[in-house]
Formats: sequence, structure tokens, C-alpha cells
Amino acid sequence: VSITASQTTADVLDIVADSVADGKVIDIAAGALTTGSALYIDSDSGSTGTRSIAKIVQNHASAVNATGLTVQADAGKGIFIDTDLADGGPALEIDAEQATTTAVDINVDAATSANAVSISADLLSTGSAFTIDSDSSSTGIRNIAQIIQNHASATGATALALQADAGRGLFIDTNLAAGGYALEVDAEQTTTNTAKI
Repeated sequence: VSITASQTTADVLDIVADSVADGKVIDIAAGALTTGSALYIDSDSGSTGTRSIAKIVQNHASAVNATGLTVQADAGKGIFIDTDLADGGPALEIDAEQATTTAVDINVDAATSANAVSISADLLSTGSAFTIDSDSSSTGIRNIAQIIQNHASATGATALALQADAGRGLFIDTNLAAGGYALEVDAEQTTTNTAKI
């Protein structure tokens, strides 16, 4: 099927399948693929207007168990993002409105000797490989960053390890004159040393 359309404001292809419940509106099988693609979308528009090349909308507030997009890869990569504009926007941006639930949840419970998250930033000059910024004025007690080693038997684990082959190992800068401690250690050891230098 080849479609050549001249519309500028109307849909070229419109599918209404409001009666479908357990079936699939579109089902593509491409079991012989080698270097081809089952679905390919190419836009060469030079317009600077804000738009989405592909958009999925789950539009009902009651559908709390629906997932907007599921990607399954039994081998290879799950998702690969390649952005080539040096001064472009983020390669991945998440705008979350959750107030009491987690915005990003990563489950890597099957990992043993692998890294759950790996960041490489070998060309850094004045930037940072990882930045957390909170500008909340709330006086509630909280941790801006929290690392928990949660099993009492994991006696060989280290909650946070820092290595600096040059420069500082750890720098703490607290600026509130009447603030709390710059460094506070709450240790429960009774027969071993609290600090070793």
C-alpha cells in the first residue's frame, strides 16, 4: 500500500477502533528482519515549531494500571537514544507530577557483578557527571541524597566509596551560619573504632 497525500491540516490516515477490548488495533509481524525495521518514521521538516514526531497518549485518569509504552528486548538493547546536536535539549527528559510516589524506579535486582547505573563523562571540564539540586524552602527533615545498605549480613559492603586520582576526595561547603553540623557521624559501634584515618 502506497499513499501520497497532499493534506496540510487534516489526518492522512485515521483509524477508529473504539470497540476493541482484548485484541490489537495494529499488529505487525516481521520475523525475517535482518537490517530492516518493522516501523520507521522519518521527518525532515525544518520548522522550529514545538512538536512530537511520535506521540502516545493514555488519556483516562482512571486507567491507573495502563502503561503508555512497553518495550521488550529478549536480546540486544531495550532503548537506544542518539542525539547529535551539541547545543540541543536533553537526550532524555522526564516531566513527572508525582507528589507522593516515585518518579523514576529502576529495578536491577538480578545484578551480581554488574553496575546498576554507569555514567561515563570523559570530556568534562567545568561540568559535573552527576548533579542533584533541590530549591525547596520546606523546613521538614529530609535527605537530598540517600544511600542505604539494607542487609545486616552484608559486612563486606561499603555504602559509599570515593576515589580521586587527583584533586579532592571529598569537599563539604555549608553556608548557613546558624545551621547544623557540616559533618555528623552517628555510630553504634561498641567494640570497634568509629573512624579510621
